[in-house]
Amino acid sequence: MRCRSSHRAFTLIELLVVIAIIAILAAILFPVFAQAKEAAKKASDLSNMKQISLGVQMYSNDYDDLFPMLRNDRSNWQAVVTGPQINSGHNAVNPYVKNKAIWRSPNDSMPRCDATSTGSSSSESHVTGGPISYVFSYYDPGASTPYAFGLSAWDSVSAAGVNSNLDRTSLSTSGVGGVAQTIFLMPSYISWSYWNGLMQHRNDQRQYAFEEFIPTWPKTMALANIWCANDFMSIGAYGGQSNWGFADGHVKSMPRASIMDRMWYTAPADAVAQNKRNLIHFDERYKN
Repeated sequence: MRCRSSHRAFTLIELLVVIAIIAILAAILFPVFAQAKEAAKKASDLSNMKQISLGVQMYSNDYDDLFPMLRNDRSNWQAVVTGPQINSGHNAVNPYVKNKAIWRSPNDSMPRCDATSTGSSSSESHVTGGPISYVFSYYDPGASTPYAFGLSAWDSVSAAGVNSNLDRTSLSTSGVGGVAQTIFLMPSYISWSYWNGLMQHRNDQRQYAFEEFIPTWPKTMALANIWCANDFMSIGAYGGQSNWGFADGHVKSMPRASIMDRMWYTAPADAVAQNKRNLIHFDERYKN
């Protein structure tokens, strides 16, 4: 007599329990995976900034100890951007890093645009040459820009000749008080900052420190009176902190607000008088 084997199937309750366990595990692990991905991006961003900072050090060694210019001489385009701006800061330093890819932050997905009427498009990489996610701090001792207390000058040359209000020379390392405490390289995502353009910057360096000026990525701020069709800006960040490159070549992750005392925003004259903390400033008295 042949025996028939019996096969016991899962009950509905058992299936629901298994599904519930899987859902709980997914809820626990997905945030961990997201945090690990964010940490990897942050590490990659720090690596990018470190390589750029070392390139700046080598550049300075070859150019009388001077920090690179944000722009040196006039741009070389007409109505449409078609090639690299050889007078821009990132192009000046890139021969020392020899890696165009490191100029783009792994978090920077902001569309770029050029001087066309349509702005950014599917051919963005061909038109713009790729994003520039980092900017040098801006130096201008003129009274017209009292908060341009960085290190790199902007040498503006128009078709009519030299604009004496902007014709400056970058600071040298000997002219910076406390190079290990002075921020030089900042994470700046701007829709018109790209390889075939000029290294963009803000005249007011306080904007890098405070959310009231410019939001932190992925939030963006719309800007007016710019040549692009889509004009936006944001400060790069990872987990509430941004990465910063210092004048001596080291890099560090810090909250934006920690690089500058809030008095520089609320009462700047008092901040100057009281020597309040400002890590972007070239003057050592603000490094306390």
